[in-house]
Amino acid sequence: MKSLFLPLILVFCIFLVPSVSYSASFSKSEIKNEIRKTLKEEPQLIFEALKGHEEELYDLIQIGLEKKNKAKIRDRRLKQLTNPKLARKYPKRPIWGSANSKISIIAFSDFQSATCSKADKTIIELLKKHPEINYRFRHNPLGIHKMSRPAAMYYEAAAIQNHEQAKTLNHLILKNRLKIKKNGTKELDKLAIAANLNIKKLHQDLNLPEIAKKVDQDIAEAKQLGFTASPVYLVNGVTVTGARTLEEFEEVLEMINSQTP
Repeated sequence: MKSLFLPLILVFCIFLVPSVSYSASFSKSEIKNEIRKTLKEEPQLIFEALKGHEEELYDLIQIGLEKKNKAKIRDRRLKQLTNPKLARKYPKRPIWGSANSKISIIAFSDFQSATCSKADKTIIELLKKHPEINYRFRHNPLGIHKMSRPAAMYYEAAAIQNHEQAKTLNHLILKNRLKIKKNGTKELDKLAIAANLNIKKLHQDLNLPEIAKKVDQDIAEAKQLGFTASPVYLVNGVTVTGARTLEEFEEVLEMINSQTP
């Protein structure tokens, strides 16, 4: 992780620290030492350098931690096969794939998270390759995006109207999170119309108490399960956190299938 993070800081600081002269006569070691000295004296430069890149930094840290802890993660998942984290399935809410499949994935996600948006691309690919899997979507907004909850409400209101159209809207919201962040509910309305939903009925259903209740229940359940980040995927109770690759999901599926009679 350090090997990835330090060069990033050094590149930023070359442009942020005008007091240092980077002539050709300086060795790489001397430049690093001068920058370290400057950062020690003015640590706020690090935050200035990373401002506006918080989500990219989060992804970078997650990748570094996952690589470092890969063996630990595998051991934890093997233990979860016999002691899974179980979430409620709510059979009357939208389900992708077969409801009776032996493989179930429950996502706890945030419609406005860059990582969740990225992860959804893999989920779409996974469900296309394994249509037998049943997939369910739950809400766990991180609390840092003002449009996360409105987007969650739109999805749940759409689900009252039509499950298939709600599933279409689900992927559209995740794909267009930046437009939603910029344009708010106007963009959500556009996406709902694109998903062939009745926008007038959707607006009426948004006011139903059960809509907010579903979102709040999901948030409470995520907290109860110990989830402090999004997305988290429960694959038969085995946790997969963050924007993981298709190959990693396949590894988890293989792990589960090898234990299933």
